[in-house]
Amino acid sequence: MIEQLDLLREEYSTATLVVWGAFFIGVLFGIIAEFSRYCARAALAEWAPGSEQSTAVITGRPRSKQYLAAVLVALAGTQALFVSQNIDLAQSIYWSVPIRPLALVAGGLLFGAGMVLAGGCVSRLLVLAASGNGRSIVTLLVTGIAGYATLRGILSYPRIWLENAWSLETAPAQLYETGAVSSLSVAAGIAFILIALLGLLIRRSGLKGMVSGAAVGLVVVAGWAVTGIVGADDFEPTQLASLSFVAPAGETIQFLMIFTGDTIRFSVALLAGVLAGAFASALAGRRFRIKGFTAENSLARYLAGGLLMGFGGVTALGCSVGQGLSGISTASLSSVIAVLAIAAGGYGMMWSVSYTHLRAHETRYVISYAVFCLK
Repeated sequence: MIEQLDLLREEYSTATLVVWGAFFIGVLFGIIAEFSRYCARAALAEWAPGSEQSTAVITGRPRSKQYLAAVLVALAGTQALFVSQNIDLAQSIYWSVPIRPLALVAGGLLFGAGMVLAGGCVSRLLVLAASGNGRSIVTLLVTGIAGYATLRGILSYPRIWLENAWSLETAPAQLYETGAVSSLSVAAGIAFILIALLGLLIRRSGLKGMVSGAAVGLVVVAGWAVTGIVGADDFEPTQLASLSFVAPAGETIQFLMIFTGDTIRFSVALLAGVLAGAFASALAGRRFRIKGFTAENSLARYLAGGLLMGFGGVTALGCSVGQGLSGISTASLSSVIAVLAIAAGGYGMMWSVSYTHLRAHETRYVISYAVFCLK
């Protein structure tokens, strides 16, 4: 394989190979996510109060098994690449950035709440947008703009404040180098928890959702391989990365606006691939439908969800895919904090929406009963 890669490098630049690799990875993810309806929010909803949870119990929580299988396969594959010295995780953002608990928790909580308001995580919105969903297109634009504003614009001020308010000044890579904690022991601990949860779910309801989840995990591993192996070039270095969608959404919007003065990167090609793959899958499965907003007041909810996901995803160093799959696959302590915060934020928003809906229903019942008595 190394010889074939060297032959390709004789004809194409490393940057070109990485971009095409990112595009094909995106296509694979788009196809898998579209026909399997992969979504971290849906997995979380199976444990939250409401009708979705009741349905999930009957069907065996397939989305949860799908997500857990994706994380487990991504973790195993990424650690295999790291142990075999094919990639250096210390070069990734998840290991190289100091652990900033406040920013990770605040960003994770906001992202989790935002994905519930928006009706899906960013990866799911990309798939829905490619399937003709206008609501997802609007939400993605807001998410991308808010994400880029958090990286380099006006929203960077609260992000920087959160990062500086509480920073351990120690990156996971430094922590692992000291020997105080072993990255492999963290990975083993995460794997043990995942296997235990999967074992319980499989015992109760079978393997439904496992295959597509495992496929998503392999795509994450492929992302590390493209940037870490194909992109390994001293003259054209590529930032070690895998799947992530919040900051890349903003970078893609910027790329489209200044196309003639910019160059395509891994993140931009990845998003283009996801849209292309999901579009092709939706057409092939006859699931492409043009959809818009069903109610005027829903626009505010989607805009709020996009804003929260954009700011929260960048502040937490990733979204439900960036941290929930790619980050966790590196066994980064920062990713563990961020993922727990995303889950807490999403679950809290689901509970709040469910409680508000219940109270509104009870109020309507009381009013209707009072009117009936008066008659």
